[in-house]
Amino acid sequence: MHTAKSRQRTEPGPRRIAWRTVGLLLAWMTVSPGMSTAQYSSLEDLPPDFEWRGRIRTDFRNEFETKSDGGDEFDAWGLGASAEFGGPINESILIGFRTGYRHTSYDFNLGPAAPADFGGTALPRDPWNSVNTLDFLPNVTFLVGSKVSVVVATPIRWAGESGSDRNGFSAGVSALARWQVSESLMIGAGIGITSQLEDSAETFPLIALHWRITESLEIQTEGSWLQGGSAVLLWGASESIRFTLSAGYERTRFRLDDNGHARDRNGIGEVTAVPIEVGLRLQFIERAIFDVRAGLAVDGRLRVESRTGNKLYDQQYDPAPRVGVSLTIPLNLPARRSSRAETP
Repeated sequence: MHTAKSRQRTEPGPRRIAWRTVGLLLAWMTVSPGMSTAQYSSLEDLPPDFEWRGRIRTDFRNEFETKSDGGDEFDAWGLGASAEFGGPINESILIGFRTGYRHTSYDFNLGPAAPADFGGTALPRDPWNSVNTLDFLPNVTFLVGSKVSVVVATPIRWAGESGSDRNGFSAGVSALARWQVSESLMIGAGIGITSQLEDSAETFPLIALHWRITESLEIQTEGSWLQGGSAVLLWGASESIRFTLSAGYERTRFRLDDNGHARDRNGIGEVTAVPIEVGLRLQFIERAIFDVRAGLAVDGRLRVESRTGNKLYDQQYDPAPRVGVSLTIPLNLPARRSSRAETP
């Protein structure tokens, strides 16, 4: 009897597994942004869907003026659009594809005593103007029984300042294993390997979570397969309107153009931040979502490198207020159902 009780206490149930996953997720979010070469990705954890489906998403974000430790001020706004579709090709394999584009415009206001060249804590000139990012993501999902699936993806990204004509590509391969622990809990973990502009390839963890804690409280991860993501807590009595609280990590590394000082021509720019936001999520119809968020980008950092990857400038900036909106619209694709669609 004593042995049975001991086993009952030590066997991890779904809730214990979920809280361990949340703890690991928060630990990665806390540690990774503070490491200059570290990154992670958190993903939106959707269960396999045995219908051909698609969706498009557009978003706008404005980051208000902030100041770096070197005294340089800047603000930024960005507009993005993405589309994805996928479905089953047989009883155990699903394929998908995602593509996205983002334009981010920066406006710098340098101090009157701007230095003539890099080497101090202040910028000698505007390091970049607008930045364009283009993503491609083919992926395949393999089903292993009724509760486990494995997703393999090959993320490809081009990122560069407007006018740049040099290589801005990075690419990699990622794998994620998902486990349907219960009807209300799905967790996933994996690993990604990606190349970096003028730097060695990087290996980083992938994490995914979708947990309906109660009828009105839910936590899930959101993000992409490249550089960053967030954990979102949703609360509301109805699916049609819910409040959100999110925290995560953002990182964009991109190629600079051939203007400006000789030292940073065709060099590398990098922006990182830890966004903390509150918001409101409206769901008009199935899978059609409108999000409004506001918050702060904390622990932000600007970095400029030469075309060979040597550091020219690396400064933190003050917490930056931000607001954003996004709209996700489902696409009706030709129906092609599988017998697995009836599997719970």
